[in-house]
Amino acid sequence: FKERSGTVENGYGDANATKYTKSACPVRHDGKAGVGMAGGKSWTPNWLTFDNSYFQYLKRGADEDLIWFPTDEALHKDDKFKPYFEKFADSQEAFFEAYSRAHKKLSELGSKFEPAEGFSLPATRRSKVADCLSFVTRCCSA
Repeated sequence: FKERSGTVENGYGDANATKYTKSACPVRHDGKAGVGMAGGKSWTPNWLTFDNSYFQYLKRGADEDLIWFPTDEALHKDDKFKPYFEKFADSQEAFFEAYSRAHKKLSELGSKFEPAEGFSLPATRRSKVADCLSFVTRCCSA
């Protein structure tokens, strides 16, 4: 938010929101209106969804309603990271696998994730999460 970080020109409220961050945007898992606090700017259209869409920015084309900083641009221009950027854009499975390994490593090194007691999801999302957790478990145990 403009008022909080000054990194984007979009501030609080619907009047300052992008087409993806208005209070009526359907980014919630249940499809209902409401995104918490309207306003600001996001990196992806479905910014409450964990997926590889961030890496697909270049394939989608420029979108003035999305954040794209010079640091983001560096990720696909850097010779050492560019292959990963392209791999993650092409394969959500590859992104999830790499993320799960990194998350596991951070946990093993003592990083703390909040909330410690975990969280729960509505039944409509549990089957998708179970599939994802099954995949993560297979990746991490390898």
